[in-house]
Amino acid sequence: MRKKKRMKRRPVPKLCDPGMCDHCTYAGEGDFLCDDYPGEAYVVVMSDWEPTENYLHCLRRHGAKGEVAKP
Repeated sequence: MRKKKRMKRRPVPKLCDPGMCDHCTYAGEGDFLCDDYPGEAYVVVMSDWEPTENYLHCLRRHGAKGEVAKP
């Protein structure tokens, strides 16, 4: 008799969306802010409904994050 293969559960993909991520906040006019960024209070992850360079930064490894230009 054959052994049954165990099916691996796929993790739910993270999205920069307030419905999927607790750290994401809608700021109005298509802008989304994330409060889960080291050294910064808030980071814009979407601007005018378009992803920015910090979009899905929470999926990247902590040591591989790029520098964020400070205003």
